[in-house]
Amino acid sequence: MRRLPFVVVVLVLAAHVLIAQKKAPTTLDIYFIDTEGGQATLLVTPAGETLLYDTGTGGANNRDADRITNIIKDVAVEQQLDHVIVSHYHGDHSGNAAELSRRFPIRHFWDHGGWTVEGQPNRRAAFDTYMTIRPTANFTVPKPGAKLPMTGLDVTFVASGGESITSPLAGMPGAGAPNPLCRDFVPRVQDATPENAVTLGAVIKYGNFRMLDLSDVIWNNEKDLVCPRNLLGTFDVYHTSRHGTDFAGSPALVHAVRPRVAIMNNGPMKGGTKGMFEIVRSSPGFEDFWQLHYSEVSRESNSPDQFIATVDSTPGHRGYYLKLSARTDGSFTITNERNGFTKDYPAARSPVPASR
Repeated sequence: MRRLPFVVVVLVLAAHVLIAQKKAPTTLDIYFIDTEGGQATLLVTPAGETLLYDTGTGGANNRDADRITNIIKDVAVEQQLDHVIVSHYHGDHSGNAAELSRRFPIRHFWDHGGWTVEGQPNRRAAFDTYMTIRPTANFTVPKPGAKLPMTGLDVTFVASGGESITSPLAGMPGAGAPNPLCRDFVPRVQDATPENAVTLGAVIKYGNFRMLDLSDVIWNNEKDLVCPRNLLGTFDVYHTSRHGTDFAGSPALVHAVRPRVAIMNNGPMKGGTKGMFEIVRSSPGFEDFWQLHYSEVSRESNSPDQFIATVDSTPGHRGYYLKLSARTDGSFTITNERNGFTKDYPAARSPVPASR
């Protein structure tokens, strides 16, 4: 029988020890990955399960795929993704689904179903690439109100395929309360990207910690979630919709859900509009605005340096992430990978009671 050299055996055993020593976090860890104005958010639970909410922009020499891959390799207990949400088929959200499936086993995909209304050649490249894997993938098209099965983590889809929930979310403080801000809601003419109207949006709840991520759900569709009653409740964290542009994030929504903290998945020239900053920062009880990138769109509106993950926009620059560690009592910590700045947020104030 052929015997492996002693050094090889030692290296193999050491690798197995390292894998065995990688443990699940004691908190819900959420990594907001800089994809230069796309979206890719990785959640790792204390049970060791993983959820990737969108996959960033494809191409660019696999820039985003590499950034996502590096974090998964660093923090995932198992080198796989248990769930991947493809909120919609625009390239800045679905662009790396196929590439990541070549790098890691992906147990389950969630998307809004068939192609909708944007089949132009300049729009559909990311969708066509996703469709190379979807026919053989394990996937679900959730209805509003459906839950994504994860141990100890409550992920509820509140928008899907242009529809939204019609009843208040159970267990959410403030859900069902009348929303007086609806009387001032003004619809907006939307941009020419109707695929956004069918986006998957979700509420993420870990014990008393609550985060709202509507991905690219549009301004006019948001109204159905909070008017005439706030069906969502109140939140600790608001992941800004539409990358922090003026096409989403109305006062009727943002001020009703009363986030303590906002995290924006913008790029240097995408998102970070002055009007969006003003709406979020004027929300009752608001504390801090974190950004994945310095915004050249509205320079005077940027948060202080310590709250911005990536400040460089020169070609080939490194992208940094923001890490949020949530505890079941509702307290959480946010850390900026670039500079190590960390801020602790104690458990939330007394919640707004739900209407009866």
